[in-house]
Amino acid sequence: MLLQFNRPHPSLSHEGDEAAERVERRALAMWPRLDHRALHRCHGDTGKIATQVAHRTKMSRKQIVALISD
Repeated sequence: MLLQFNRPHPSLSHEGDEAAERVERRALAMWPRLDHRALHRCHGDTGKIATQVAHRTKMSRKQIVALISD
């Protein structure tokens, strides 16, 4: 009997591991005091990363997404 396992964080078709790493590195380069573990848990999702960054800056989420997206 085969069991089907659901992935806890399904990968997005338009963003691979490399793209996620680029977004995380770009965010850390601009805001070096961000928690790198928390960024890694975002799996390269620019919206989630923008939410974390928005707590540290006066920039809007849209502006942050524009800065860190590919």
